[in-house]
Amino acid sequence: MFRNSPCKRIFALALLVAMCLTILSGCSPKEPTDETTTTPVKVNESYLDELREKGKLVVGVKTDVPELSYYDKETGEWSGLEVELAYNIGCDLFGVNRSDLGDKVQLVGVNVANHEEKLANGDIDLMLATYTKTSERAKKFALSDTYYTSYIGLMVRYTPEDLNSLGTKNIKSLADLDGKLVGVAKNSTTRHDMIEYINTANQLKVSPRFASYSSYNALYNALKKGEIDVIAVDVSILNGYDDASTKILPDRFAGQHYSAAVLPENAKLLDIVNKVIGG
Repeated sequence: MFRNSPCKRIFALALLVAMCLTILSGCSPKEPTDETTTTPVKVNESYLDELREKGKLVVGVKTDVPELSYYDKETGEWSGLEVELAYNIGCDLFGVNRSDLGDKVQLVGVNVANHEEKLANGDIDLMLATYTKTSERAKKFALSDTYYTSYIGLMVRYTPEDLNSLGTKNIKSLADLDGKLVGVAKNSTTRHDMIEYINTANQLKVSPRFASYSSYNALYNALKKGEIDVIAVDVSILNGYDDASTKILPDRFAGQHYSAAVLPENAKLLDIVNKVIGG
């Protein structure tokens, strides 16, 4: 219905930019091999009508992931692929063009420490927050089709005045992480996926240590202060924090397939979400 709407065009442009970041990172997207079926529940068939009657869709998005979901405190503006996806879903749900959407889509900032709690408590109707699709998460929430795929990468401190330096304590790749302290996001799948990759990869004999942080800014600051040796998060997130004092290493592993999430009983909303994702 909205194939030629401004909403659709804006989302398509944002998706193209995000995909370019993945391609430049040398990634070849693969769908997860594990099944992500949800636990059967009674679906509220009238949920879409209830949202339309309420006149508002509350969407939880990250505030600190440039290119995907970012809130500029100085301008008060939101930007990124997931933000545009949220608006586009609102356009379809309420049957309007972007120019007529008004405040029918309310964006609420979430982070790795509280995003699942806000969805479970009903504080938000829909979550679009770099949420990796896994079989365990599909037991708690209803998940959409994949709308973006990234890979876990590594970021270290960079010393430009030392031409031989590739990062913190000479960390050049995943193979140099034995005994090193790796910063990961709280409640993320990174630690599990990283250990699994190390255990299954040939000739990788390393045992890193891990420390969890409640935000990406906290991870970045911990790296700069030397509290951790390396950050391990999705490359799509690392790209937003890369500067002259850091370096993203070449390693890419464990595909992270992002999906939208709703409460299982509100799965009807995913009909619209998947329609928008599919174009």
